[in-house]
Amino acid sequence: MLRFDNEKVHDPVTSQVILEEKVLLNIMSAYVNQQGGEILIEVAPADAERVAKAFRSKGVTVDVPKLIEKDDKCTSCGACVSLCPMTALGFGAGKKVELDEARCNGVTCGLCVDACPVRAIRLLG
Repeated sequence: MLRFDNEKVHDPVTSQVILEEKVLLNIMSAYVNQQGGEILIEVAPADAERVAKAFRSKGVTVDVPKLIEKDDKCTSCGACVSLCPMTALGFGAGKKVELDEARCNGVTCGLCVDACPVRAIRLLG
């Protein structure tokens, strides 16, 4: 998660990082206006630390996401599956809801936490 203040929002910081670091990144969601903004990006794990350092050096706040945890109370109702912007939750073998921790970016939204009718999902850390 990248957070831009009202001064940085007018600079082409994201483009600069992409060009300078020669990195591919995926913008998962973004909200930016004159007061500032947030952009959720996805980068390859091998590039993550380098990209975070590049954004920080340009005055952008970088928050590394917290993960979620799904416990045994899960009834595999699927209420969380369609809401996950990272497609980290899906139906696996036996039509059970499974969590792909490598895709999870819980700090982004927490939509799955709020959607779970039995409160089987919680944010970690």
